[in-house]
Amino acid sequence: MLMWKLLRKNLSIPQLAGYVFAGFVGLSIILFGIQFYADTLPLYSSNDSFLNPDFLVINKKVSMLSLSSTTFDEKDVADIKKQPFVKKTGFFTSSKFGIRTTVSSSSFGGFYTEMFFESVPDDFIDVQSEDWIWSEEQNYIPIIIPRTYLTLYNFGFAQTQGLPQISENIVEKIKLNVTIYGKQKSKNFDARIVGFSDKLNTILAPESFLLWANSQFGSESTSNPSRILIETYNPSDPLIAKYFGEKNYEIADYRGNTGKAAYFLRLVIITVLLIGLIITLLAISLMLLSISLLIYKNKEKLENLILLGYSRATVAKPYQILGLTLTVVIFILAFIVVVIMQKFYIGKIAILFDNPEIETTTLFTFTVGFAILFVICAINALWIRKKVNETAK
Repeated sequence: MLMWKLLRKNLSIPQLAGYVFAGFVGLSIILFGIQFYADTLPLYSSNDSFLNPDFLVINKKVSMLSLSSTTFDEKDVADIKKQPFVKKTGFFTSSKFGIRTTVSSSSFGGFYTEMFFESVPDDFIDVQSEDWIWSEEQNYIPIIIPRTYLTLYNFGFAQTQGLPQISENIVEKIKLNVTIYGKQKSKNFDARIVGFSDKLNTILAPESFLLWANSQFGSESTSNPSRILIETYNPSDPLIAKYFGEKNYEIADYRGNTGKAAYFLRLVIITVLLIGLIITLLAISLMLLSISLLIYKNKEKLENLILLGYSRATVAKPYQILGLTLTVVIFILAFIVVVIMQKFYIGKIAILFDNPEIETTTLFTFTVGFAILFVICAINALWIRKKVNETAK
């Protein structure tokens, strides 16, 4: 009781209030950034999200007479890979065999067409599907087509020909009969469209299938790639347009604005977290300074208490409890603010991403906040014990 009275006598309310306010602001920013990231992670970690790392599809320009090669040789590929904006590269694999597809449906009759397949590494595919797998034992081919194909059919061809418009769900249920042929042999497969790509303007089959089919039905000769996929570190890098312009390469459907938006959004989130961290660290420094000044003001009285038989741990305890109490108050206030803010923005995000069933939880944020609380309290306790020991010397 005596030590509490001693502590209260020289207590600086403005200094402690400053610590509470600064700590509250800093911790609120940190926890809000973490909560926002946790809530939106499923949205922008999905393969079809515009916030996913942007990749480019490049090819050489076709001249009027096509006298020059439009494929990339080893020297071209090596030069592209060494550019500072290139993070990862991938290549299109084209089918080197004939493909005949027939469709029979009660909705819009049947048709037959010759077509082609291409494949790319799975890292570059912007569609998630459990069916996107193929092995030699199965007689089924999963296919991905551009979403623009369906749009052109529904709002172009179907309307002018009096045919019914169809949704993605219906298209995915249509069974295709695919015959591949070459080298004087053929083989029949069942096939189905399992997804729609927003980034790849081609008809995709699994890379494992295409490599096998090319070896069994295609030409034996290997050819250089005619198109290259490039994942960039920063889609807004001006070196991208400059380099490909100098090389006379074309960038298919370059989404520079989308890439810039995604890049700057990530940058904003990181910046907000750093600002919150800096404010929190300044608040901790303010509290440590305030308690140091408080201990210094009571130096003579603390020395007398130790001479009277009080242990250093007992003398330090009131200051440690004060720091713990203030920090817990800060954590509770910051967490309440985060929960309120989450209720405010979650509905708007659901509308923006057309996803009314966003799963949210504050458990991760609470865990991180509690960890920060523990670290701050540990720093306070150790600092106070150190200052009390120095005072008692």
